[in-house]
Amino acid sequence: MTDRDTALAGLAMMIGEWDVTSPQFPGETGHTSIEWLNDHSFLMVVTTLPGAHADRAWVVGADEGAEHSLAILQHGRDGSRRIYHGFFDGPLWRVWRDAPGGSQRFTGTLDETGNVFRATWERSDAQSDPRDWEHEFDLTYTRIS
Repeated sequence: MTDRDTALAGLAMMIGEWDVTSPQFPGETGHTSIEWLNDHSFLMVVTTLPGAHADRAWVVGADEGAEHSLAILQHGRDGSRRIYHGFFDGPLWRVWRDAPGGSQRFTGTLDETGNVFRATWERSDAQSDPRDWEHEFDLTYTRIS
């Protein structure tokens, strides 16, 4: 098994279609699709949320030579482009971006049924203390297929 296989193999449990809700945006339901690309070399994650919220597409690949380490390219509906780092181990998926004036992190856990994934986005704008994290929003992904 290569490092790529190790890093991406666990994400197979995330493949599928998901409804997405958030307590910060009541009454709105979005959609996330997660599928393999290029013969299981990458994952494509496309999230669409109603209104002006952050629609985004991620291409997720393994970082060779770093077990369980992921590289994530993001493109947002607003034209934003970002590079994130990630880690998936069992039910826990972590994604982060360290950037001056705009670091972000995403932490999510897949429940024991494999049908509900709960995640939180946090942000740090503090240039003097990067440990000063502010909660942005929570997301609940419910598998629909």
